[in-house]
Amino acid sequence: MFASQTSLALPSSPFIRAAGMSLDTLPIAWCEFDQQHWHAELHQAWQLPLPASLQSAVTKRKAEHLASRWLVQQNFTHFGLAHFVLCNAPDRSPLWPAGIQASLSHTHSFAVMAATREPLCVGVDVEQIMAEETADETAEMLMSPVEKQRLLAQPLPFAQAATLLFSLKESVYKALWPQLHQPMDFLQAEVVELDVQQGRATLRLCRDFDAYFTTKALLQARFWLAGSRVITLLTHPLPTK
Repeated sequence: MFASQTSLALPSSPFIRAAGMSLDTLPIAWCEFDQQHWHAELHQAWQLPLPASLQSAVTKRKAEHLASRWLVQQNFTHFGLAHFVLCNAPDRSPLWPAGIQASLSHTHSFAVMAATREPLCVGVDVEQIMAEETADETAEMLMSPVEKQRLLAQPLPFAQAATLLFSLKESVYKALWPQLHQPMDFLQAEVVELDVQQGRATLRLCRDFDAYFTTKALLQARFWLAGSRVITLLTHPLPTK
C-alpha cells in the first residue's frame, strides 16, 4: 500500500485483521477490520465504550466506530497518550487532544488516520472506488468542466480519477473545518495539478473563506491508489495567531 511501512501489533480478536503505519514524514496509520467478528464485549475489553447514540445502530456502524477508535488509540501511544479515547463534539467533529492536529476516515472495513504535533491543518480520507455510473452521474456536482477535462487527461479510469478528486476535496474539508467551521461544497475547491506518478496534487480554494484561506492559497496533498481504494492526505500550515 505505502512504499515503506511498519506493522502495528494486532489484538487477539480476529476483528482487526491487519494494521500498519506508513514511514512518511507525517505517517498514516491504517487497519483492516471484519465486522462479522465485532461483538459488544470488545468495547469493554479494549476500554473503548460505545456511545449511547450508537447503541441501536447497525453492526456495520458499530464496527466502524470500534475499529477507528482502536486505530486512534494505537497511533496515540506514539504521542504518550496510550489510553486516549476519541469523542465527538456536538457537530460530530472529532475532539483531539490539545496540541495535536489529526484526521480520521473509514470505508468498507478499512480505517486510516493521520496525526501530528506540527502546526499543520491535517485532512485524511479513504474512499472505495465508485462505480462508473456513479462517476458519470455525480460529475457535475463534484467537478468543474475544467477539472473534468483534467481528469480525462489522466492515465486512470474515469471512475478512479473521479473518486480521487472526491477524496482530495474531502481531505480539504477535513483539514479546514477545525479552522473555519464553515460548510464547503465540492465546487469551492479545485484540483489544479495532478501527478499520478508521484502521487501528488495541488488544489486551490475557489472563494475567500477568511483572510488566510483565500483563493491565493495553494493546498498540497498526497495520494495513494491502493487496489479498490483511494487514500488522500492534505496538510497546510496553520494560520499564525
